[in-house]
Amino acid sequence: MTALLAAFLPVAMMILMFSLGLRLSLRDVAVEFRNPRALLIGLAVQVIGLPLLAWMVGVAALLPPVMLAGLLLVAASPGGVTSNYAALLMRGKVGLSVSMTLVTSLAAPITLPLVLWLTGAADLDGGGLWKISLGMTAVALVPMGLAMGLRRVWPGIVTGLVRVVDPLARALFVLMVIATFAQNWDAMGETFGQVGLPVIMLAILVPCFGFGVAWAMDLGGPERRTVITEASLQNVAITIFVAGKLLGMPELAIPGLIYAVMMNVVILVMIGIVALRAGGFQRTAA
Repeated sequence: MTALLAAFLPVAMMILMFSLGLRLSLRDVAVEFRNPRALLIGLAVQVIGLPLLAWMVGVAALLPPVMLAGLLLVAASPGGVTSNYAALLMRGKVGLSVSMTLVTSLAAPITLPLVLWLTGAADLDGGGLWKISLGMTAVALVPMGLAMGLRRVWPGIVTGLVRVVDPLARALFVLMVIATFAQNWDAMGETFGQVGLPVIMLAILVPCFGFGVAWAMDLGGPERRTVITEASLQNVAITIFVAGKLLGMPELAIPGLIYAVMMNVVILVMIGIVALRAGGFQRTAA
């Protein structure tokens, strides 16, 4: 990793998470915890089910250890920054979506290194686990918490801040992806034949898995669509940051880069299907 990219990733990540925090509120979680069944089912799908599904796909595909670790890394990352808006387009329950994004983001410094350690996907000792946890806390939870506190104390300025910070965050995310693509271009060409199909399979299986669990647990239509959306859209920026900066293995981001493309293709298809059937769905914004 170049010195410029190493310095850029933490700054970009902090701005991204600050932008996310401006959109989140503990009040949303409080509302969902009054009747937490859908939230707990959704979290189980995303935090437990998704890494297990990724592990099974990777093992079945006989992925080399580095690519298996990368696949698990993206599966263990928290919900993506666009998932709340996607849940709205999916006519899901936006309050549930916001709650899932917030909880998975808050838990990520613990759950993400734990998944990598328990599965043996990454060679982590106690120091490595702490490095990931502390690094994610510093660049993810602190700016997100500051933004949420700002939203609570000075709600009047948040709208104006969002107009400035949100475009900047989106531009920085694009730059993160481009820089990581450029650094791993040769490696991607060499490994796409191995990892491309498993990543595509995972991107397709995740919403199917989420729907199956939500349907089996008898969740309502808006809740089912929200669980599917949240499980499908991962925070690939976290994947890139952990792989490149905290683990010093940028090649671990290769499955995440491919997944970033595929997850958006899959969610756009699902949004299109929902839109075609909109007459039978009720749009729910809370």
